[in-house]
Amino acid sequence: MSLGELKKYRLFFIAAGVALALVSLDLAVGYRQHRILQERQELKKKIERLAYYLERTTVEEISYTGKGDEYTMTLRYENVRPDEEMWIMIPAIKVFVQVGTLWKEVSVNDMRMKRGDYSVERLKDPYRMTVKCYMSYKNFMELMDGYMHVKVRSLAIISAESLIKEDIIEKDEDIFLYMSSKKVKGRVKTLLR
Repeated sequence: MSLGELKKYRLFFIAAGVALALVSLDLAVGYRQHRILQERQELKKKIERLAYYLERTTVEEISYTGKGDEYTMTLRYENVRPDEEMWIMIPAIKVFVQVGTLWKEVSVNDMRMKRGDYSVERLKDPYRMTVKCYMSYKNFMELMDGYMHVKVRSLAIISAESLIKEDIIEKDEDIFLYMSSKKVKGRVKTLLR
């Protein structure tokens, strides 16, 4: 072989080596991206499972304060599998009363607002929060005699970690109940739907 032919082969092997290195790099980056996407999908499924299957929100108690139209409502947030870590923040509670065929929003005083207590809570033990609401509607729909039809909307942000790095779930949940319209100070009789 002549010197010129060796240079041609040398250039060919260098070009082939560079091409092989680029293809290997591309495969490695593609594999890493695929793993990252898989991990994110698994985390998203885990958070969806926490939010939609393991977190339960209930209205624990409603009481009439004896002051005009003012009621207090205690909501309970619970993780039915406390061995699985879940973190929750509740930024908004809304209450509606059925008036005719419409849902009319009533005024809600979230008592955490004064303290600025919109913290993220670990949901190992049940978490309770109390709000004041003012049921000022007199012409509410009575689907059952002596009871007003009430809808409580809770917006919760749920995560698997205390310091959120990736996905969170915003769970907007409606709780329907019938609440006695008799204004007697103390606990109000309710019927869940």
